[in-house]
Amino acid sequence: MTENEHRLMVFMFTKQMVVITALIELLKSRGVLTDDDLVPFQSLVLSQEQANREILTSVVSQYKEFASSLGLEESLPR
Repeated sequence: MTENEHRLMVFMFTKQMVVITALIELLKSRGVLTDDDLVPFQSLVLSQEQANREILTSVVSQYKEFASSLGLEESLPR
């Protein structure tokens, strides 16, 4: 993996954490989610990862967009 590819991965993970953190804070502020809910929520997310093809398709699309913005589209696997 090149240095730019590593940067791409960090960028993707950072974006993901920003979105997840914002969603968690939104749910907490509305009284929908409490601190006790986070562990069961994480377990649910892990169980759904393999089952939801739409999520995979969305992530692949975002990955390609970010790679393109960093000039890495030619080095992506086909």
